Amino acid sequence: MVYILALLLIPLYFVNLGSFQVWSPNEAFYAEASGSMLQTWDFITPYYNGELRLNKPPMTYWLVSIGYLLLGVNEWGLRFMHALLGLLTGLVTFMFAKELTGSWRIGALSFAILLLSVQFFANAHYASPEIPFTFFITLSLYLWFVYYKRKKLAFLLLAFLSSSLAMLVKGPAGFVLPAGVVFLYLILNDPKELLKLRYYALSALALVLGLWWYAYQLFTKGKVFWDVFYRENFKRVYHGDEPFYFYALDLNVSFLPYSTLFFFALLWVFIKVKREYAFPLLWFAFIYGLFSIIAQKIPVYVLPAFPSLAVITSGFLLSQDWERFKRLLSLLLSLLIVAALAVGSFMFSVPLYLLLLLPLPFLVFFRDYRLSPAIAGLLLIVFLKTGILPQLEEKRRVKDLGEFIKGLDTQNTMNVYQLGHFHHSLPFYAERKIIRDRLPQRGSLVIFKVGHFEGCKPIRIFRLYTGSESRLFKFLKDASRGKNFADFGVCLY
Repeated sequence: MVYILALLLIPLYFVNLGSFQVWSPNEAFYAEASGSMLQTWDFITPYYNGELRLNKPPMTYWLVSIGYLLLGVNEWGLRFMHALLGLLTGLVTFMFAKELTGSWRIGALSFAILLLSVQFFANAHYASPEIPFTFFITLSLYLWFVYYKRKKLAFLLLAFLSSSLAMLVKGPAGFVLPAGVVFLYLILNDPKELLKLRYYALSALALVLGLWWYAYQLFTKGKVFWDVFYRENFKRVYHGDEPFYFYALDLNVSFLPYSTLFFFALLWVFIKVKREYAFPLLWFAFIYGLFSIIAQKIPVYVLPAFPSLAVITSGFLLSQDWERFKRLLSLLLSLLIVAALAVGSFMFSVPLYLLLLLPLPFLVFFRDYRLSPAIAGLLLIVFLKTGILPQLEEKRRVKDLGEFIKGLDTQNTMNVYQLGHFHHSLPFYAERKIIRDRLPQRGSLVIFKVGHFEGCKPIRIFRLYTGSESRLFKFLKDASRGKNFADFGVCLY
């Protein structure tokens, strides 16, 4: 049954993938800047809304551009490569679990656990650097592990090249994370391996291939680039006030539907002395430990550790140990998710057929308790994709606003201003630069939060959300209460 579940997840990752507008603010940067790259054929320096954007290297923009070339400049093209890389990360996790344990079943369950985890699934349906970064880190570690077992140099070379690609997604961390995991593993298990010259020669090659973009931007942009680089890579180390145990708490939500089971899987590895899980254990420990020390903490930072969490949890579940305890935890997790879905069904009028599916995790429980949380997680995805998000989409009007602007200025000859609040997805939908919070010139088109501009009367009013749509659950809560919405007028000034 686990194999059927794994196969079901493949088409599910693409269901309604492009049915929802660009999420603001984060996804909007990649949506608009990648379209700009295709127009200018400048694939080295990203520009968002006509302004230089050097926060991240170009790989994520390249991936979105590939999606645009395949499926058009739309929401489908925007997210296609991220969903595909999400599935490929699951595939690499499957292969790693099989290589580690020799079990196809542990591999298949690892695939399902990873792809169903809340944080991973959400980011695989959202254009950002997180899934590409996780994919290349996972691939790098898997390739090194295969090299170490089989001693074939080609795998080591590919492992370092994958690390270079990770650096082109999010910078030096693309080298630090896999190198740190491997170093820690070898120091504890085989320190003589670290004396081989090939590691240092390939490290130099990987750094050159991964950091050339940084060198180019530093040479051409100077202090402008350095200020951004410092803020993105060094300031985060000491600037933040979250507690060191932030990620341990966050894991309870981010790794649902198997989150609690993972904590007991860790105990199982130590108590039962499961030495075969040393590599994924150190994979998890290094990434979580490193980012727990860093002051600024954001849940997606530890996403590259999720494949190791999935493998450890899968091995624990499919072992013959602690059966009654695992059964109880699986039931409690399933109950928790189904209860949350039941509450959500009252907040949003979900279709009746979805409510009829709620007993499904408990029917599966009696056949294979290990899959009960997975089925509950699967229902959560179905509820979101087909029941809740389509209703939420009705309250997202930025796309309508963009179409209205294009209709008012079909030749794109007027300056367009937005006052009072800036909707980051508007440049993508209006297909033009939007000038932010500056005194508009005569002959311009002005979008203004009602009460923030008295220069002209609105032709039309749009009710728009003014919070961060990227914080989905807060957005859902605000939408159900009508909170953080405001009227925006459009006028010809």
